[in-house]
Amino acid sequence: MRRKFAVIMLASLMASLALANNPMVKSIENETLYPADGSEEIDAPVAIPPYNLPAGDNVDRVGDVFLIGTTWYENQHNGTIGRMLALDSNGVVHFTWMNGTENSAGRHVYYNTIDLDGTQGWPEIGTPVESSTRGGYPTLDVMEDGRAVIGLHQILGSNPPETAVAIDFFPYIGAFLVHSAPSTGFENIWPRLQLDRNYDIRVISTENPASGVAGNPQRHNYIKAEYDDATYSMTWFEPWDEMTWTMTIAADHDYSEVSDKCALAWTYCREDGFAHPDSTYSQWNNDIWLLIDEDGENLNFNNALNLTNFLEPDLAYLPDTLLANRDTLRAYTDLNVFIDQDDWVHVTFTTRSYFALSQTSYWHASIIWHWTEQYTGWYDYFIVHDAFDDYDWNYIDCGAWNLKAQRPSLGQDPATGNLYCMYQVYDCDTTAISAGGYPSGEVYISVSEDGGLNWSVGTNITETITPSNAAPGECLSELTPSMAELVDDTCRIMYVLDRDAGFVVQGEGTWTLNDVMYHKVPVNLIPTTPLVPQDKLLHIIDSSTVRIDPERVTEFELNPPYPNPFNPSAIFEYSLMTKMDVTLKVYDIQGKLVSTLVDGPQMKGVHEATFDGSELASGIYLYRLHAGELTQSGKLLLLK
Repeated sequence: MRRKFAVIMLASLMASLALANNPMVKSIENETLYPADGSEEIDAPVAIPPYNLPAGDNVDRVGDVFLIGTTWYENQHNGTIGRMLALDSNGVVHFTWMNGTENSAGRHVYYNTIDLDGTQGWPEIGTPVESSTRGGYPTLDVMEDGRAVIGLHQILGSNPPETAVAIDFFPYIGAFLVHSAPSTGFENIWPRLQLDRNYDIRVISTENPASGVAGNPQRHNYIKAEYDDATYSMTWFEPWDEMTWTMTIAADHDYSEVSDKCALAWTYCREDGFAHPDSTYSQWNNDIWLLIDEDGENLNFNNALNLTNFLEPDLAYLPDTLLANRDTLRAYTDLNVFIDQDDWVHVTFTTRSYFALSQTSYWHASIIWHWTEQYTGWYDYFIVHDAFDDYDWNYIDCGAWNLKAQRPSLGQDPATGNLYCMYQVYDCDTTAISAGGYPSGEVYISVSEDGGLNWSVGTNITETITPSNAAPGECLSELTPSMAELVDDTCRIMYVLDRDAGFVVQGEGTWTLNDVMYHKVPVNLIPTTPLVPQDKLLHIIDSSTVRIDPERVTEFELNPPYPNPFNPSAIFEYSLMTKMDVTLKVYDIQGKLVSTLVDGPQMKGVHEATFDGSELASGIYLYRLHAGELTQSGKLLLLK
């Protein structure tokens, strides 16, 4: 018997270092500072503008930037951002944001527009959407005629926070009619809104934990609504559907523009017993679940599939912690769902390190991944950005709920079919840390010309460098970025430019008055090369094979190639039940044939073929074996 284990990704490189007394790692602990009910007051220092602008600011910026508003409340969303801007059919860009109107928890939802001539509806200020006691956490889509539709939460008087939908009375005038969603009997307060191709309203909203204790399980809920233009009324298809329980506010959804198809995704805690509402579970130990529904009606969330399905530790391998940890990545607190113009579903998501046996994680290391149903089975997950470059020496903490690379957002240029992924990366350079000890965010864009199989190395489009030990008001930290789905020759992005790094509502840093920015980047300024090396896998590869007895071959069988990862060669072993025509071919990640190992008739029995990768670059390779009418395929990882 032959057993080969190949533990990829972090496990093979780093897992043995994950010890509780290792300065490279920190203990896994839940964040407990979510805004509890929207009525809390934040007691923090205040830096009053004007602020000093660091020398050389913005000299390397890619594209054009416009000030569209301001906010004292820099953190726009907890977890997944969703869509906060959209381009309509008239070329007008719509924006929404949470405007902290004072250096406390006072906040309201604001709205602005920019037309083709660059004229803003409410120049550099915006206009309020609701007139509640407090409002926040908005996402936006647009009707066919250009009216903005905004999902938000609001507090009316002394009532608890609620989900609501605001619809502009007429395109571009900012006179919103706000409709409260049906009550759930609990605080269902963090909505993400999308319109389907019939312009019906779809909302996923997440509750404040049912126990009333931040850090306890919370529910995702779903509802559909239809707006009547004649009566200015909303019909809710109530009651809310309970989707699932979760430990993070990461749910997202999208709706096809060419069919009735929809896709919804969320994180689900992997721990035993989840989810008892009065118990506490890990916010770090999550899988991503995905529901794809072809007609978009009567959604059955029990039909969702586990998209990541991380492998649990196996104590049988102790004392070898490298093997016993198994998968050492977990989905964290953000993802993005996108359905492209060819009706394929895409999901981008962030993973962090997670060493289950020692209950530790690296400080900020992360990877942004892309998955698409177009390549399911042969291809799986592809790297958009690898932020494990400094895990072994840099112990900078990016703050609550943050990792070094995170919060991806997908869009597509209909003319080329190219996919664009916008995301945030914290500059963890130890010479660019604020006086409060926090790094500043930057915004990156990566492009894929092959449907998401390969991604260009991300382009830093902001390039705002925070000075070392920057005082409040002197930081330049791009936060909570969101990108419009329609790229249309230009990536359109909005974000908050935080003047003191860290989230003040999480007890990090100082209150500052921050700019809300609109950033236009022509796609011809985003290089398509070099490509991100696809040299890591989301899961370990467990290549367990058993030697086949040639006299007992009764069916077609292909054992996993070994070793895997390999350098420089790997061996395929397969058996045939009878004489068959066989082809065994190896391809690169772009689908280009790199080697034909077998091509012709072979007799019944056990056969071997060797793949020589000595002249090839490191990376993922794909193989396919055809034997008669049967086919098997898989992946190889060449590590040099």
